[in-house]
Amino acid sequence: MAMNKNKLFLVLALFGILSSLNSQTKHWVRFSNKTGTPYTLSNPSAFLTPAAVQRRATYAVPYHFTDLPVTPSYINQIEAVNNVTVLYASKWLNGVVVSISSGSATALTTISSFTFVSSTSLVNKYKLDMPVIEEPPFFAQQDMRASSSATFNYGGSYWQTKQLNLDCIHSQGFRGQGMVIAVLDAGFLNANINPVFDSLFNRGGVLGTRDFVSGGTNVYNDDSHGTMVLSCMAAIKPNAIMGSAPRADYWLLRTEDAPTEKLVEEYNWIRGAEFADSVGADVLTTSLGYTEFDNPAQNHTYATLDGKTAPMSIASNLAARKGLLVLNSAGNGNGSPWSKIGIPADADSICTVGAIDSLSNVTSFSSLGPTADGRIKPDLVARGGNSWVSSTSTLGTCFQANGTSFSCPILAGAMACFWQAHPNFNAYKVIDTLRKTASNFATPNNSRGWGTPNMCAVPLTTVFKHNSIDANNFIVSPNPFNSLISIKIEQAIPGAVTIQIYNVLGAIVKTFKERDAVGKFTYDLSEISNGVYFIKISNANSASQLKKIVKQ
Repeated sequence: MAMNKNKLFLVLALFGILSSLNSQTKHWVRFSNKTGTPYTLSNPSAFLTPAAVQRRATYAVPYHFTDLPVTPSYINQIEAVNNVTVLYASKWLNGVVVSISSGSATALTTISSFTFVSSTSLVNKYKLDMPVIEEPPFFAQQDMRASSSATFNYGGSYWQTKQLNLDCIHSQGFRGQGMVIAVLDAGFLNANINPVFDSLFNRGGVLGTRDFVSGGTNVYNDDSHGTMVLSCMAAIKPNAIMGSAPRADYWLLRTEDAPTEKLVEEYNWIRGAEFADSVGADVLTTSLGYTEFDNPAQNHTYATLDGKTAPMSIASNLAARKGLLVLNSAGNGNGSPWSKIGIPADADSICTVGAIDSLSNVTSFSSLGPTADGRIKPDLVARGGNSWVSSTSTLGTCFQANGTSFSCPILAGAMACFWQAHPNFNAYKVIDTLRKTASNFATPNNSRGWGTPNMCAVPLTTVFKHNSIDANNFIVSPNPFNSLISIKIEQAIPGAVTIQIYNVLGAIVKTFKERDAVGKFTYDLSEISNGVYFIKISNANSASQLKKIVKQ
């Protein structure tokens, strides 16, 4: 996982001893149907909150069989089997995780004999051992470059904000108001008493908490990883830090058990994701990743990373298809024997986030794609090298830390603000649009994906409608180009034409006018910077057409 962990070799050395002391085994029991459920898709308010129902209506997300809770009578029958305890159910995957006392040879046989049970399997935790993040000595605030924003004082978080052009959209008033972000992590140690979160708690910005590891609602006395993650989005302390979505509301959900190797975080995460959906969260962000089992004989292989094999990846896609904007860190494995992304970063419907440094170079640790089925990952990148986060040892202070654990929430908060600014978009369109604004859009790859998105840009293709001039009527060459570019108009366009070059922010950088709207026209664009642009051709009747060009 993308956080502090005990050294893996020590865990493996003790594995046999721990197993002998463990009196129970955990199994996943999958059901074949939901026959007999008292719930119906026509009455979603019986199993979803009003906020969740409203989100489905807003984005026209249909209700599905997977939304229905697991049939209660099935759970009761499993629970009635001797030596079996039902730990929790998953409605999305339609099954339960059970604990069976060791030595009970007949319990699993009895469970398998039920006609509604389709399969059973041992539950094992997927693990990815990440580099330990050591907190360096506190950097005096005056040693950090101060914010140049006239509106907000970001302190040390200014440059990770500026890389995304997020300060621009913040200055327009979009700071996450009305957006709900669910954070699934290992714990939020002392977040409730950390001064950087005073504004968050004073305004009631934490909507609730759940502990899916130990039960209950107290998430403030466990691991500190989630606190640092939360600070990337929600912290506000003038001249110290301002998160990427400082006015959003948050659900804090503990799904990862950091100090032990006994619980099944993958299924805890699925429970957390289902809960986030049920309470109407808009954004779900996770800085966790898994690839290896506690038992090395059951480790994942690279072939598993196809987005549709691991239960956690399946659940991530389901969350996205139910209208949530799902982000997951790529992982910190580059340079290790497992350099690839983990689970659920392979899911096809989510935004997988890699890490860059202050110079926008991909960090040496940021995990790589592609997925096993050849898809590009990560999708986007944000600051994960020397990210500015809240300290959890000296409350109220901040420090620099490395990891996709931090690039992911920085981007999650930014995307929440972008979505707030474009409420007519759904989650898929948010990801697709930001890919088109990103620095590597023309040549996406498996280290930085589509690149660093621009939160204050909307590609012209999402704004203009150009149906009147046949796109096949003009040819642009070469494309990509270096300095000279030619436009060949195949058939005459009525009247004189205006040819305009736009950047991704929608600003016009060059304008040309031609009287005879047929033939070949060559223009020198050597003075404009390298990047993605759009050529718009229009005539006096306001008919127009766009084409994308790339200068290298």
